[in-house]
Amino acid sequence: MKLNLYPLIFILALISQNKINAQATCVGEVIKFRETFGTGTTASSLPSDRTTYDYNGTTALEDGDYKLSKSTQGRPEWINAPDHTGDVNGKMMVINASFTAGEFYRDTVNGIASGKFYTVYMYVMNVNTQGTCGASAILPKIQFVVEYATGNKWTQVTSFTSAFIPQTAAATWVKVGGGFIAPNGTSSIRYRILNNSAGGCGNDLAIDDITFSQCATAAILPIKGLSINVEQKNSAAVINFSTETEENTKTFETEKSFDGITWNIIQTQAAAGNSSVKRSYATIDANPSAKTVYYRIKETDYDGRFTWSPVITFNIDAPSQTTATTYPNPFTDNLSVQYKSSENEVAVLRLVDQAGRTVQNTNWTLRKGTNILQLDNVEKLATGFYFMELRNTAGVKLYSGNIVKR
Repeated sequence: MKLNLYPLIFILALISQNKINAQATCVGEVIKFRETFGTGTTASSLPSDRTTYDYNGTTALEDGDYKLSKSTQGRPEWINAPDHTGDVNGKMMVINASFTAGEFYRDTVNGIASGKFYTVYMYVMNVNTQGTCGASAILPKIQFVVEYATGNKWTQVTSFTSAFIPQTAAATWVKVGGGFIAPNGTSSIRYRILNNSAGGCGNDLAIDDITFSQCATAAILPIKGLSINVEQKNSAAVINFSTETEENTKTFETEKSFDGITWNIIQTQAAAGNSSVKRSYATIDANPSAKTVYYRIKETDYDGRFTWSPVITFNIDAPSQTTATTYPNPFTDNLSVQYKSSENEVAVLRLVDQAGRTVQNTNWTLRKGTNILQLDNVEKLATGFYFMELRNTAGVKLYSGNIVKR
């Protein structure tokens, strides 16, 4: 059952306490709908346009079968557990994966606002008891494909894939999903959910609480003190980024786009893993190939979860000028500053409260070109107005402005 929840605003505390794919992290979450699959004591089916799987409400589920049920036990040997929602006789979609990897669920969302950040996520359970099928067990691996309507066809915006969903000794729901920015000119988004593992012993699952939300801002990387810069050297673009600390980081991928929608990896490099000191990284794009290019950094953890940095824009041969912006403003749990510097220099970013007290000083190594800095611990600041000032080590003021914590 799809529940419309337009008036309800949920904050970051709704998110699972376990570390999740940060793409699904939504700051200032407004839930547009949540598919809970309804309630009832007997099995039921989905509308015909939601799935290509076969409904089986009478016998043990075979490969390619599904049912909406109040129990995960689609076969006698599976875990017997209730749904994730917690409703009395609450249902979920219980699935025995098809032998061919591919789509098993889809839905379309209308009333989308261009340029806004959205997330789609759900809860998944591997319904096999631990040890079923032994070392050869096939584990579910979920992919979301997000598309937008262009005329009479659907064009992909992005996709994101979970880690393998493990077997566990007790019933365990895992949150998977991700986020995206709605392209300009679109009002409809379709998401398709695929199982990227082939059917066979072990690839059995239940899903519940598919949630589509609009967010005030995107999530930040699971690292602290992220600083990103892109500068032009001759005909090349140099993307520099650094971290103050890292936890469980495996790789950084530098991604490039010409339209902010379709992204390609131009370099993959090893991350520090765990680090409490500043780490610097760089990528050289020898051939940007367009006047305006977009770059972002994808960080992947050792557990397979991943997320992206803010998007930074590079304009080839753009005139050098000093500008700065802060976002979001007002802010709640995260705050980023984008500054375009005319030269390489070291500066200090200072936050001052209404009483004139300095509440935060952050050292910032600026490079010529566009720089982005994500500030740490801003969620601890009291609500109210703050003055922000950026000065170089010579004391010259580079930028000042007001921001609001809500």
